[in-house]
Amino acid sequence: MLTVKQRPLMVDVIPHNRPLITPEDEQAVLAVLKSGHIAQGPEVEGLEADFVTMMGDGGACALSSGSASLFLALYGMGIGKGQKVAVPTYACSALLNAVYMSGGIPNVIDVTEDTFVLDLDRIDDQAPEAAAAIVVHCFGASADVKNLRDRGILVVEDCCHSIGGSPGRDGDVSVYSFHATKTITGGSGGLVWARSGKISEQIVDFRQHDCREKYIPRFNFQMSDIQAAMIRSQLSRLDEIASRRKHIYDLYKNALPEFLSVQVGLSGPSITPYRFVVQTEDQETRDRLQGHMSRHGVTTIVPIERYELLHRYLGLDAEAYPNAEKIVDTTLSLPLFPGLSDSEIDRILVALSNIQ
Repeated sequence: MLTVKQRPLMVDVIPHNRPLITPEDEQAVLAVLKSGHIAQGPEVEGLEADFVTMMGDGGACALSSGSASLFLALYGMGIGKGQKVAVPTYACSALLNAVYMSGGIPNVIDVTEDTFVLDLDRIDDQAPEAAAAIVVHCFGASADVKNLRDRGILVVEDCCHSIGGSPGRDGDVSVYSFHATKTITGGSGGLVWARSGKISEQIVDFRQHDCREKYIPRFNFQMSDIQAAMIRSQLSRLDEIASRRKHIYDLYKNALPEFLSVQVGLSGPSITPYRFVVQTEDQETRDRLQGHMSRHGVTTIVPIERYELLHRYLGLDAEAYPNAEKIVDTTLSLPLFPGLSDSEIDRILVALSNIQ
């Protein structure tokens, strides 16, 4: 059972997340503001080219958000009315929104207890007729995309928690988010990378939305050059950002008491941890841990609350999703972002060392 040494609340509270904006980021945005062209333009085109270079081939389309990217990924693959799409229950509601916007039907699947990614052993009973799947690389841990593709299922890799490294290259398309809390940020924004040039062309055509020779219902999902310039600036130092995250992750992991565990799947050389998620034996221990960190001035969050589970949103039988139901009761996320100062990291390590 967790016991803690009491300590008064510190004045300077360490947030769970804080964007790291460098002078280079500021200069990149300022250059766009001075250029007189702030809407979608050369910076967006440059960002798309950067991604094609990073991925090695294919086509990319920058968009207004990660949610727009999920929808257009399904659209580009031809997922439409009545087609079933497998989604993990331990994920954000943007997955459901994208499937419903495409006209599809979500088939919600439980996740693995240790990695929190879609449980392939549940595909046959929870999504036997799925034409496609949205596979979330949860908090950076990789899902088995090749297994799904071998089954003939179209795969959208949700890389909103995982940019760079190996994730994103095995599916039919991959989607990214540049929201304020993500590894690379422009405040908002998203992107779809597609292996097939035909798919990326369809997505670009939808995004352009106006002044098209042939009319079909489209929507303005464009990214601005202001956003793209900041994203490109951060993307240029992705290796540095990833290295810092891995360093902090390793420090936390080494300091964690033996009776606490951490999400599996974030220690590989090609993995960039997005969150440091501690697993406890039960909800009471998790809540005590959260109170302990708070008294040390460290903000923590429950990554996904019970009501946010996708099967809960849809009113499905909770007993069919035992792993996700357990995860929401026993997990706590510690601050893990490159802007953490060394002194802030030391304070977090002290808090961890005081857990008994």
